[in-house]
Amino acid sequence: MKTDSLLHDKDTNIVFFSPWLKDKKEGHPEFYHHLKDVLNEIGIEFKELKSTNDYWARDYMPIQLGENEFLKYRYYPDYLVNSKKKSDIETITNATKVLRGMGISYRSTTLIIDGGNMVPCGPYIVMTDKVFTENRKKKDDADFKALLESELGHPVIIIPWTPHEDDVYGHSDGFIKWCGDNRILMGNHGDCYPEEAASIRRILESYGFEVTEMLFKDKVDSPCYNLNWAYINFLQVGKNIIMPKLNIEEDAIAKQYIQGAFHDCNIRQIDMPEIAIEGGALHCLSWNVYLPK
Repeated sequence: MKTDSLLHDKDTNIVFFSPWLKDKKEGHPEFYHHLKDVLNEIGIEFKELKSTNDYWARDYMPIQLGENEFLKYRYYPDYLVNSKKKSDIETITNATKVLRGMGISYRSTTLIIDGGNMVPCGPYIVMTDKVFTENRKKKDDADFKALLESELGHPVIIIPWTPHEDDVYGHSDGFIKWCGDNRILMGNHGDCYPEEAASIRRILESYGFEVTEMLFKDKVDSPCYNLNWAYINFLQVGKNIIMPKLNIEEDAIAKQYIQGAFHDCNIRQIDMPEIAIEGGALHCLSWNVYLPK
């Protein structure tokens, strides 16, 4: 499967974080300190963003489509805009302010997208169908899909998503990760929602992908579903992977799955159950890109 010019995690060489992550009141300073130690140990360059409004970074920052191509979209997620907590809308970060002074040129689209809902897989970008509802379109709107592909400049694979009590975000980076060639590693969605997971799998296989699912249901006595979804939301920079450690029985099994899928990568685990319980993990917290040295 040809990967053409689309940039992937394996091509990135630097990662950015929001300084809110180290905030003593609003953030997770101990976790951030530990994360920096791990990044230093394995030689991953990292920097902090400016003008952010919370400690998540992925969703509002542009997607890097090619070496010198960034696309900024409209970050206006319904789970913040329609939240009953008025303070939630104040956490929406203006990416234009963040990008100011970074020396990164980009183009813009008015489409409403979350960065966590774009996973480059070979020549495709995989998104959940939540992108349709966010833009007030019907899920079978072929014209909107064509517009989406035109704005991204790459073909898009749409996978189904149904709102669940434990997932109001609908981000594809909570479901899948591209492993290279035609291989995709999928999280343990099938443990809780087997029909939807089977549908996702069928769609990906129809595009020629081989899908491996990280399933725990038959491997541990009491799976911790409110946390173990987070393993798939790991951070990959080049040939280094940092994955969540949740202090549950599934930790070792998840590492085996990821090591098997990324056999040429260096894998480290980091404690983060207190962050995972909030609905995000390492991929959500970070923005990894390729920048020329």
